[in-house]
Amino acid sequence: MSYKFTRYGDFLKIMVEQDAPFKDLEDAAREIVNLKDLKRISLDLKNCYYIQSKALAALIAMKKNSIKIGAEFIVSNVCDNVYQVMEMANLTSYFTIEEDFSSYTSDELMEKFFQPDYADRVSDFIAGSYSDEFRAKLLEILEMPEPELKFYAILTMGKAHDYSAEERIKKELDSDIPLIVKASVLVLGWFGDSGSKEKIYQVLETGNEEVAEAAAASISLLSDESDAERLGRLLSSHSKVIRIAAIQAMTLINDDTCFGLLKDALDKEQEDDVKAVLIRAVSSFNKAGVSDILIKGLDSKSIKIREASAGGLAKIKAKDKLEDIISRITDTDAWVGYFAVKACGEICSATEAERLMSSYDKVEENVKLAIVDALGKIPGDFSDFYMTILDNGNEDIRKEVLSSLLHDNKENAKEAAINLFANDSSWIVRYKALEILEQIRPEGFRDMLMARLTVDDSKYVKDKIQAVLEEI
Repeated sequence: MSYKFTRYGDFLKIMVEQDAPFKDLEDAAREIVNLKDLKRISLDLKNCYYIQSKALAALIAMKKNSIKIGAEFIVSNVCDNVYQVMEMANLTSYFTIEEDFSSYTSDELMEKFFQPDYADRVSDFIAGSYSDEFRAKLLEILEMPEPELKFYAILTMGKAHDYSAEERIKKELDSDIPLIVKASVLVLGWFGDSGSKEKIYQVLETGNEEVAEAAAASISLLSDESDAERLGRLLSSHSKVIRIAAIQAMTLINDDTCFGLLKDALDKEQEDDVKAVLIRAVSSFNKAGVSDILIKGLDSKSIKIREASAGGLAKIKAKDKLEDIISRITDTDAWVGYFAVKACGEICSATEAERLMSSYDKVEENVKLAIVDALGKIPGDFSDFYMTILDNGNEDIRKEVLSSLLHDNKENAKEAAINLFANDSSWIVRYKALEILEQIRPEGFRDMLMARLTVDDSKYVKDKIQAVLEEI
C-alpha cells in the first residue's frame, strides 16, 4: 500500500509514499471518517518530492473528514516543490503546515545539518530527543572533516548536556577552523568547564571576529573575581575585535569593577563604533551616573553614539532626565532631535506627549516621523492630532500615522484608511490602509476591494487585494 496509518493514542500519522496513486489518497481520506477518539491527524509528506495538483483534492478531503471527527489536521514535512504546488493552488493558508523530525532516521537528520534552513531546528530536536544512537552518530561526525557537521554536532551535544563528551569537545579548541572552535568555546562555557578558561582567553586574544563573541560569553559564564581586571586590560588592545569582546564579557559579568573600567574606557576610546558599544554596555548597569553619561551621548557628533544613547535612556527609563531629553527635540541638529524623541517614546506620559505634538511643526521630517512613532508608544488617544497631519507629503509619515490611529481610535482609523486606500498616491500607504481595513472589515468592504482592484497600478496592492478577497 502507498500509505500507512500509524496511531499513537489520540494522534494519527499518515505516511505517504512518493508514487501514491490518487485513488489511494482518496481511500485514505474516506478511511478517516471511520476512526474514533482522535484529536490530531498528521499527513506526513517526508517521502514526497513532488505532488500532482489533482492530489490536492484528496488532501482537502482528508482535512474535511478530520474536522468531521473533531480532529485537527496537519500536513508535515512539506518540501519546497510540494509547497510551491500548494502555493500555486492558494492552499498554503488552508492547511496547517508543520515539521515532524520524528519521521526521519538519525542519518537523515544528520544530513540536514548541511541545510541552513534546517540545521538549528534539527539540532534542537536531537538535543530534546537525545539517545545513545544520536550520541554515537554525533561522535562519529567529530571524526569527520566537514566543518558544518562538526559545528552542529558539538552544539547539539552541548544543548543535550552531554557532559560525557566534554573531553572530546576540548580537543576541538585546537582546531584550525574558527567555526569549530566557536562551537567548542560555547559548549565548554555552558558546561561550566573552568579548566578551559585559560584556553578560551587565548581564543579571545587571537582577535578572530568569528570566535571572539563566543569566547566573551563563555568567559563571563566561567568568571570569578579576577576576571574583571584581566578583561579591563584588554580594553586598551590595538584590536577593535578584542576590545568589543572584552566589553561584552564585562557587561555580562556586570559587577562594580566592570562598571568602573567601562566608564573609564569611554573617555579613552577613539573609535565611534566601539564607543557606541561601550554606551550600550554602561546602560546595562543599574548604577548612579548612567543617565548622565547617556544624556551627554545624545550631543555627540556621531550618529552611532547618539543612537546608542537614546536606546540606553529608553532602556533605563530615565524619567529623571525627561526635561534634558525634551529640550533637545528642537535642536538645530535634526539628528539630535530625532534620537531625543526616540528616547521619549518609552518613558513619556500624556503630559510630555503634548510637548511632542507642539514641537511637530518646528522640526525636520525625520524628527516628525520619530514623534509619530513615539506617540504610538505613549498611553493616550492622540487621534485628533493624527487626523491633522494625514496630508503630510512624506509617505512614511502617512503610513506611520495610520498605524498609530488604529492603536488609539479605531473609528478614526477606519475613516482615514478608507480615504487613503482609495486616493493616496503612494502604494506603500495604500497597502498599509488595506492592512488596517482588513482588520476592521467596514461595511461594503468587498465592494471597496473590487473597485480598487480594477484601477490600482501596484502589483503588491493588487496581490494583497486578491489574497483578502479569497478570505472573505
